[in-house]
Amino acid sequence: DTLFKEDFSLTKVQKTFCDVQTKCEDSCLVLSYRCRDEETQKYGILEVEEELRVVCMKEKPLPSETESRRACPCFYVLSERSLPLLDAFLEEKKDAPIEEKDAPGNFVAWLILRKPVYVHQISGRFDVGNLPSYIECDRYFREKLKDVESYMV
Repeated sequence: DTLFKEDFSLTKVQKTFCDVQTKCEDSCLVLSYRCRDEETQKYGILEVEEELRVVCMKEKPLPSETESRRACPCFYVLSERSLPLLDAFLEEKKDAPIEEKDAPGNFVAWLILRKPVYVHQISGRFDVGNLPSYIECDRYFREKLKDVESYMV
């Protein structure tokens, strides 16, 4: 499970999505946060242009295979016009090995070549998949969110 750090806001994501939709109705949006060099091999890494348009997504590259440290968690806002492309992607990949079509990042990497995809930057997230990661996440939020009600929106 994924928990985003305290700066995450659906309102901010929606505003960014509306802004990129103003540029082009086909535009989609993905979240991104900075990761450390040794973490690139754990995540999909986005390479972007100056205006935060994604030019490619590399799946778990070595640090030497990309200069980018923009990790992309599984949180995507797709344009209405991009939704039919899900079916096209699955049809194109129907005979491919399961790992080529099962991970949602594979669709995003494919989509980037067909529609404009932009980044909404966040400070980070937690991937809570075991007890140590749960404890780390719990400790973080207990320290950061002493006044929890001030963060509720």
